[in-house]
Amino acid sequence: MDRRDSILKYIAKEQRGIEIGPWFGPLAPKRDGYQCLALDIADTDTLKRRASEDVRRPPEDIDRIEEVDLLGSSTDISELVKRRHQLGTFDYVVSSHNVEHMPNPIRFFQGCGRVLKQGGIISMAVPDRRACFDYFRPLTKLAEWIEASLEERNRPTFAQRFEFDTTFAQYDDGKQSVSSFHCKVQPSMVSAIFNLDTAFQQWLDRRQQKDPPYLDTHCWVFTPASFELLIRDSAYLGLIPFELVEISETAGNEFYVHLRATTSTHTLRPANYEAIRNSILRRVLDEAAVTSALRYDAELESKRAAEPDAQSVDAKHPHDGVEAEPAPVDTRLNVANLRIRQLEEAMAELHASSSWRLTEPLRRIVTHLRRLRASN
Repeated sequence: MDRRDSILKYIAKEQRGIEIGPWFGPLAPKRDGYQCLALDIADTDTLKRRASEDVRRPPEDIDRIEEVDLLGSSTDISELVKRRHQLGTFDYVVSSHNVEHMPNPIRFFQGCGRVLKQGGIISMAVPDRRACFDYFRPLTKLAEWIEASLEERNRPTFAQRFEFDTTFAQYDDGKQSVSSFHCKVQPSMVSAIFNLDTAFQQWLDRRQQKDPPYLDTHCWVFTPASFELLIRDSAYLGLIPFELVEISETAGNEFYVHLRATTSTHTLRPANYEAIRNSILRRVLDEAAVTSALRYDAELESKRAAEPDAQSVDAKHPHDGVEAEPAPVDTRLNVANLRIRQLEEAMAELHASSSWRLTEPLRRIVTHLRRLRASN
């Protein structure tokens, strides 16, 4: 399944939808038969002019720019649709690499809840901080979303821009430097651009301006599990009317999220949410560990250790007369500890599973028969 199919998985052409900021790469364009409105902060003429002024942009990109139907901020989606007297009439909202830019995500989701029919879908592509320039930034917490909502923010804070500027990461493999890569790259090849002095001075200067310009930035930083936690926690608290339908593993530098509009308290506040939440929190830590140099080295050593035949050949017939050296003790300990933790987690999951509980009587009978056989 390609990227477009993954995002549009729960969307049909005959349905009515809205795409947020499609720019020159709409996923559900009218020309392909989609009944989809385009929402953008800039009008059509402005978008086309900007595209034409970008020397890197081929002419065909300009032709792909959709006519803007809803002019304004995505966080005002319900107000924009209300002007058309069409609240509660849409089947889906599509958003690709937008939610991380929104100053007030909770307001956006609340607005989508008013725009969509019951059962309507939000489908999103979201960047994974482990595979882009957000590499060194801390994951967004629910308290930050709530604070932005309570403050009714309509632009990024100076602090968010400062963090964005001072941790902007690039992956350098010795041939080129890129700010978009993939998960599990070698951590030592990722570095942050050093501009502390400049970024701090810009922060001070902007504070002195009466009406500072809007500076777009990644306000929020996610991995799949951390985003799931934000959505589920927000729904549990009644902040947003959406349940999680599906969230994918990261593909390239992004993952795909599908949410469904619902007012079911049973769905939004499941009875076993404490257990669900703890499971997600553990996955958040596991995902964060992917960028750890210690874990990267341990997994690399583990892969080498999984090739005993190759190691034994090298040991018996060392190249150029040089005997192969064993792995450092610290590295071997890291590998062993990692394997122990993996086995402990696997056993915990097994013990918590319904199949383990259901087969418990059978295990008792088998154990009893084994003891009888041993006594005879």
